[in-house]
Amino acid sequence: GVLAGGGSVDGRRVLSPEAAERVREGQGGCRDLVLGAGFAHETEIGLGLWLSGPNGSYGPNPRAFGHDGFGGSCGLADPEAGLSLGYVMNRMGPHIADDPRKMALVKAVYSAL
Repeated sequence: GVLAGGGSVDGRRVLSPEAAERVREGQGGCRDLVLGAGFAHETEIGLGLWLSGPNGSYGPNPRAFGHDGFGGSCGLADPEAGLSLGYVMNRMGPHIADDPRKMALVKAVYSAL
C-alpha cells in the first residue's frame, strides 16, 4: 500500500516520493539464473521486486510491480491505478510465478476498476 500510494499510506508519509519511485526502476530484462526454469519469459527486476513489463505479470500497466511466492501467493502495487493487492491461498500450486489463480485474480481486479 505504501508503494502504491507513492510513499504514503493513510495520510502518513513513510517514504519520499522519489524513494517510492526508485523501487521500480528496472535493472534490465533477463532470464533469472536462479529461478529461470520457473518462468516462461524473461523478467525485469527493480529493487527487490519484479516489474509487470510487457508480460503483464502484475496487470496491464507495465510499470506495476510485485513479487510472487512459490505456490501461487503474490503481492503487487500499481501507483498509477492506486492499487495494491496481496494474495495467499490455502492450497499451494506448482508455479513459481504467474500462477493461473493469481493471473485470474489480477485480471478480475483490473476489470473492476
